[in-house]
Amino acid sequence: MLNFLIEPWQYKFMRNAIAIGILVGILCPVVGSYLIVQRMALYGDVIAHAVLPGLSLSFFLGIDIASGAFISGILGAGTISWIRSQSRVKVDAAMALTFSSFFSV
Repeated sequence: MLNFLIEPWQYKFMRNAIAIGILVGILCPVVGSYLIVQRMALYGDVIAHAVLPGLSLSFFLGIDIASGAFISGILGAGTISWIRSQSRVKVDAAMALTFSSFFSV
């Protein structure tokens, strides 16, 4: 009966999956709560969709997709900051503009 609960722990990928799940379960609510307090609830969605062009381009070029996703996410965050600093556009509008631009690419 207990073998059903213990058996998955014999595999390394299961131990890794549990460890990563615990790490994500601790970090994501903290970051999400911070973004809600800062009135930047759309920011996480923008970054998630800004990563998509990096994934596809890195796959097409044959390089590591994690690197492409990271670079594209950083470019998305930088684009929001640049729009905010160079114009009088509010942060919500800058995020919406970045969201639609990166998603369309």
